[in-house]
Amino acid sequence: MMDIFSFWPRLEPSRRFLYLLLAALLFIALGFGVYGYFKGADTIFPVIKLTELYPAEAQLFPSTHLLTPIHVKANAYLVYEQYALGDMQFPMWGAWLYFIGLAAALAFFWALISTFKRIPYYVGVTLGMLWLATLNLDLIGIFSETSRTVLLVTLAVLVVTSYFFHAFRQYASLFLRFLVNAVLVLVLAAALFYFTPLPVSFTALHVVQHGTLASAVVSLLFMILVSYENLHGLLWFNTQAQNPQRRFGLVQFLMISLLYLGNLLLLYLNQIGSLQFDFAGIDAMLVFLFSAVIGFWGLRQRQVQYARFFRFETEALPLYLLLALLTFLNFGYAALMANDPVVQAYRSAIIFTHLAYGVAFLLYLLVNYAHLIKQRLRVYRVVYDPKRLPYFVVYLVGTVFVIVLFTWSNFSVYYLTKAGHYNYLGDLYRHTEEKPLLAEQYYLEGQVMAWGSQRSTLSLVDMYHQEHMRTLEIQQLSELLRRKPSPEVYLRLANLRTSSSELFDQIKVLQNGIKAYPTYAPLLNNLGLVYSNTTFKDSAAFYLDAALENSQEPEVIQANQLMFLTRHQFYQQAQEFSNKYQGNYGPLLTNRLAVKVITGSSKTVAEAETSTVQDSVLSTQSFAQFYLKHLTVNRSTDTTALVQVERMLKQEENSVFVQDLTILKAFLQQRTGRPTRAKATMEYLAANGGRTSGYYYDVLGQWMLQVQLYPLAADYFEQAAERGFLDAQLHAAIAHALAGNTNRAAQLALDASNISQNNRRKKAGTQLAMVTQLTPDMAANAPDSLKVQFLQIFARSLPVEQLEQVANKITTPELAPVAALPLMERFISEKEFQKASNLLGAHFPASFPENRVKSKAHVLAAELWWKAERYQMLEQQLPTLYFAPEDAGAPHYYRALLAQRNKNTQEATNQFNALVQKAPWSEMGYLAAANFFVNQKKPLRAYDLLLEGIEYNPQSTSLRKAYIRIALNQGFESFGLTALEQLKPMLPPQEYLTFKQEIDAQLQQRQAQQEKWQ
Repeated sequence: MMDIFSFWPRLEPSRRFLYLLLAALLFIALGFGVYGYFKGADTIFPVIKLTELYPAEAQLFPSTHLLTPIHVKANAYLVYEQYALGDMQFPMWGAWLYFIGLAAALAFFWALISTFKRIPYYVGVTLGMLWLATLNLDLIGIFSETSRTVLLVTLAVLVVTSYFFHAFRQYASLFLRFLVNAVLVLVLAAALFYFTPLPVSFTALHVVQHGTLASAVVSLLFMILVSYENLHGLLWFNTQAQNPQRRFGLVQFLMISLLYLGNLLLLYLNQIGSLQFDFAGIDAMLVFLFSAVIGFWGLRQRQVQYARFFRFETEALPLYLLLALLTFLNFGYAALMANDPVVQAYRSAIIFTHLAYGVAFLLYLLVNYAHLIKQRLRVYRVVYDPKRLPYFVVYLVGTVFVIVLFTWSNFSVYYLTKAGHYNYLGDLYRHTEEKPLLAEQYYLEGQVMAWGSQRSTLSLVDMYHQEHMRTLEIQQLSELLRRKPSPEVYLRLANLRTSSSELFDQIKVLQNGIKAYPTYAPLLNNLGLVYSNTTFKDSAAFYLDAALENSQEPEVIQANQLMFLTRHQFYQQAQEFSNKYQGNYGPLLTNRLAVKVITGSSKTVAEAETSTVQDSVLSTQSFAQFYLKHLTVNRSTDTTALVQVERMLKQEENSVFVQDLTILKAFLQQRTGRPTRAKATMEYLAANGGRTSGYYYDVLGQWMLQVQLYPLAADYFEQAAERGFLDAQLHAAIAHALAGNTNRAAQLALDASNISQNNRRKKAGTQLAMVTQLTPDMAANAPDSLKVQFLQIFARSLPVEQLEQVANKITTPELAPVAALPLMERFISEKEFQKASNLLGAHFPASFPENRVKSKAHVLAAELWWKAERYQMLEQQLPTLYFAPEDAGAPHYYRALLAQRNKNTQEATNQFNALVQKAPWSEMGYLAAANFFVNQKKPLRAYDLLLEGIEYNPQSTSLRKAYIRIALNQGFESFGLTALEQLKPMLPPQEYLTFKQEIDAQLQQRQAQQEKWQ
């Protein structure tokens, strides 16, 4: 076989180049076919992952009030992915590749036939004209759909040029002919794209879809041409050895030939349904590939048969390559487009031709050369020089056999090819909105022509899905499962059964799919997820484990397992799996992070846990990842995340995440030292939250509770309770108790205990109601926890001696420091500084852990030193004191007072400005700042500060009184009097009367001054 390329040195260089170019195009087409064969179905109907979120509860802003732990509830989203058959995709690049290959084949064809002898030339021109006619170029509508102008112009250009070379430039090189025809084809294509009323891509698609029919005919001719070449190759293999002893005889040749033909026969019987089992054997496409390769050698061997018309080197070889190019290009396009009727037609045609002509060729060999094969002679050298039975009998007998096989198969190749062509036309008209009904009709015709055509049915399903025709979609899928089931169809049908009323139907579809395809991971995964929504936890775990075992994407299933375990509160196992599963897959990273947030195993999120979201347009997964990453960050001045959130909120594409992003924005504002903005953001959510507004009011109440604005917190909690947020009832009772409204606190605590389904909240409500009714003697004999609560509630109202009596009987070491705080505060207010100092030293040594209790103790220590006039001690110790975020204003407050005492005006100004920014809840801070700015002759600055303070804490009567005084002093009489009316319902009558008398005196004095100036 090595002499097959012996002609190569004799070819002129330009012809070699063309042959190499044609061979390169052939290899590209072959690669196109291989890619389409393995990836076509996934390209057109991809199995995708639908990402969804499951909101699990996380606990943020934890705090303890009256020994009752409370926290802000927030959604910590876990990501889970279910598989689905995605929308139909159309790889336009495949159409363009086919178009380019078709254009190159046309140019080469018209160049090549111009070198033929007269009769082959006229045959070639006739076939070329028919080829161009099948493209239906006039249907593009450049002139009209009934006109033939475009076809006639194209024929005239190519035929006249071809005839010119054939008749008048007979000695022109093939390269020149190809170059001229390539330029003409390019010009015609450019003119077509320029004058077409359709988009360029649609025009190219029109040419391609109509051109596949002619290419199918070419493919059939090529299959017939190479149909017996595998037997020819087997003959060479049996008789090619130099040593006769190493050649095989007739028996061996017959055995291997019959095995080959038997494989084809079984494939044929399987196709027509005569076999009761699936027979794979040697795949028909692999048989064809071998025959095409061997056919190149066989073409050289049989040149004696076609020498009258063609020479091997100049006509037969390039024509063979051209036919192979069109065949593999057509198959590759059909495979890429998942056009299963065309692919099946290829298989059937290969089996029919190779079996029929193979049998005929074997008979031809036996009649002519059986005695020579038996003698182990090198028969392959004379195989096309018969002495008994002429060679044309192979094609004659083979054609008869093909007709018989074709008839026995009920003309399946014809119907399959027609169905595939209808699918192409359906794809063509789906690209124009004017003719969607025509596309549907072609797909329906494809269904009729090819019983069980998956491509036709899934195309219809996709059309119905886009048009929201759910019933028709389900009907088509159910019918397809009956005719030609596949795991993807089960997947698509199950994903349509998503309503709660169809749960059992969905489970049944998935179970049937798994019964048919027990190792198909997407079905196993989806059934596991469906069961995770039910109480069948064992079933969910079983199917997710099975999916993990069979999946090629284990990280998807691992992420889903973490969601399932967390959803059903298997927190310990979720933590174990989270530590075991590694990798950088987004949903898996997100769920590992969610497990940490929900279980509280990580107070902060390491930077390496999640990748930074670069794009401001969020996907489901990137939102969850970003949200979780910044949900539990430490308090910081870094506003990068806050800027990102604000940018994301401006993107219309993120509208589905607006509510959660706004909540995150409020949390970030709170944690980055912007409490005023955080409060405004949360109030906006509360005002516009609808059914969820109770949650937002509860968050506001907890924030106010943490900074000891108890009346304001109680107001927010009551608004939350009115809107149906159950936890707010107990929270409101705590706030009222700390504000001194014990009767209201007892009522709310009992209500919370009665309505609560949570045993912890029920117990806390009952205990709080009990504490509000205790006398000092009863409290002294109560458990230590009740003593502490009693002291926290009544420390400001009872005599100091009674408080000490209760406090001295607390023996629990963990509760003693907590009980000391309200007592210290009372001692300081009573100017019993030594007692307060003794409590501070006894309960809060330097080794005391840094927590909120220590922070409150340090705030009281600073107040003690200031009121006891121990200024040097305060100045020395202030930098060493620990302050929690809710006490962030304390150091600024005392630094400002010290600077004011030391007459350092600039430092005092800076500290007061920092104070009102970081601690807008500090009533003392605002009053001190306003007084400072008034003394600095900046009354308007004081006026603005008090307005800001009232806006943050509208329940503060002290701030309102100060505001009224400054407003009247600055001549804002109407504002001051309006504020006075607003203050009236907030004060006891006697206190209001006393303050009003003060204001009346101020007004009279101001009026007298004005009269004096006049």
